[in-house]
Amino acid sequence: MRVAYVCADPGVPVFGTKGSSVHVQEIVRAWHRAGADVTVYCTRAGTDRPADLAGLPVVEIPPHRADRAGPVCGTGPASGEERERAIEEAAAALAEAVVRDGCDVIYERYSLFSAALAMAAGALRVPGVLEVNAPLIEEQQQYRQLFDRRLAEAVLHRNALAADTVAAVSEPVVRWVKQRVPEARTVLAPNGVNTERIRPRPRGRRHPRQLTVGFVGSLKPWHGVPALLTAVALANAEAGTDGRWTVKIIGDGPGRQDLERAAAGLGVEAEFTGAVPPDAVPGLLHKCDAAAAPYPQPVPDRDDYFSPLKVYEYLAAGMPIVATAVGQIPSILEDGRTGLLVAPGDPAAFAAALNRLAADAALRERLGTQARAAAVEHHSWDGVLALITESLAIRREVAWP
Repeated sequence: MRVAYVCADPGVPVFGTKGSSVHVQEIVRAWHRAGADVTVYCTRAGTDRPADLAGLPVVEIPPHRADRAGPVCGTGPASGEERERAIEEAAAALAEAVVRDGCDVIYERYSLFSAALAMAAGALRVPGVLEVNAPLIEEQQQYRQLFDRRLAEAVLHRNALAADTVAAVSEPVVRWVKQRVPEARTVLAPNGVNTERIRPRPRGRRHPRQLTVGFVGSLKPWHGVPALLTAVALANAEAGTDGRWTVKIIGDGPGRQDLERAAAGLGVEAEFTGAVPPDAVPGLLHKCDAAAAPYPQPVPDRDDYFSPLKVYEYLAAGMPIVATAVGQIPSILEDGRTGLLVAPGDPAAFAAALNRLAADAALRERLGTQARAAAVEHHSWDGVLALITESLAIRREVAWP
């Protein structure tokens, strides 16, 4: 079976360090384990290709501006409208490449302005999956810039209607798709984790005089890292000398300098690793005693749509986890069994959970062991892909290897 994986979003390098890049790579690996030959068609290949994907065929067609030869992610005078149109044109070129090469299934990661799935699946008459990870239209408007919303809505409608299955990572994303394309054939397919790539941490404390809580992710406002730093400062103010916490921030982003200043102002010892390749994340987590997902209080009248990769990775690494009970997290973590859940917007409660872990080594080990077991049993990428292909088979009456 030949699978064409399409990602027309220039903000998602296939071989990169972002969570979205990890997602692309893991779905490709899951297809490989299912016996498929995969070719990736993208606008940005990236430079951090892992060894096990060294032979993965990649067709890269960067979007170019109408007024000059150059990728839209570069600098220059092109307008926002021109950049959006360039992405649409690059997606059409990717679809042409898929049709030229041929395939048995098209699997597209939803990108603004890309109707590649609709174009290629219609021409080849093969089944298609549209994977939707976020309400990108609203996300783009709120956090970046969206110039042609009508085009973005029209492209989503075309692609979702053409897909045999629209795989959404959370119930809020399912609802978002259905509100715009009521006829879309959706399936809920939350994120997963590679439990072979991420192995369980060694047992025991990492340092006799301090503990380290780790965070993995981009340093952007919606990840709540300032609240984590505040919670650690509060925990340390109450802890004994052997129960003090340090912080390891694994990732990078526009908020890094502010966070470094905040940590210094709070007197919190914090290590910022910067962006690291996905293969480096497990080893860095293994140097920590716990892991944190400190998402903030939800914005009124907006669903928390995320299916957090970091939490699945914490589970696979066998980490005792402290997380805020927002969005999909209560459906992933069982309070007191695979993690400790606290209310969002309450650093004191987060601090109390950290001090509870600091005082109870047996609790840390029990939570970590049960977290790992949950990852293996319930959250593999193979299981995620099986959900998607099962729905596709039902709708297309096709057999899968």
